[in-house]
Amino acid sequence: MNESHFPLRQKRKAATRKALIQTAERLFAEQGYDETTLEQIAEVAGLHVQTLYRHFPNKLDLANAGSEDRLEDFREAITEPGRKENTFTFWRNWMQVAIGRATQDGGQRYRDFLVQRWGRSVVSTQLVRIGHEYEDLLTESLAKDFNMAADTIGTPRLVASMLWGVNGHVQRLYAAGKDIDLEHETVTAIDRVEELFGHLVQN
Repeated sequence: MNESHFPLRQKRKAATRKALIQTAERLFAEQGYDETTLEQIAEVAGLHVQTLYRHFPNKLDLANAGSEDRLEDFREAITEPGRKENTFTFWRNWMQVAIGRATQDGGQRYRDFLVQRWGRSVVSTQLVRIGHEYEDLLTESLAKDFNMAADTIGTPRLVASMLWGVNGHVQRLYAAGKDIDLEHETVTAIDRVEELFGHLVQN
């Protein structure tokens, strides 16, 4: 077979996977995790359910796929050797872009998405694991900024847990329907952490 066909095939596969993830996240937010079936997701995405199963063996894997993909994007970006900005600036910029994308339709769908994600223990357990990976990556990056070890329970871990933890707190307030500006509150929290520990960044 002509190998030139492979890139096109991979692009189609990636596009199908993305369509399934986006459709699933929308239906989970609108209908709830339990009420949404894989058959519904495939139908709304305009695909056969067997195509869905070729990408995702079960609903839980599909429910977590978007978060896993976003984590991998974050991992690639924060470990980029050519990155110039420090971790505080990087995290602030990353969150501003992520929140802008999530709330571009006004934010209600994102609120519903958060409620559904955290309302299912089987899904939220996976989110805790993913959260730990974000925290680990932030710790490693901060350790480089501070010229400190990352493999101890020290300052880089403390600061990373603050950055990640306050992000989760703001999201929970937002999901609970609090009248807050999600981006403003998130950035303000990052700024406060930087005020406390920014002097540790080695220029």
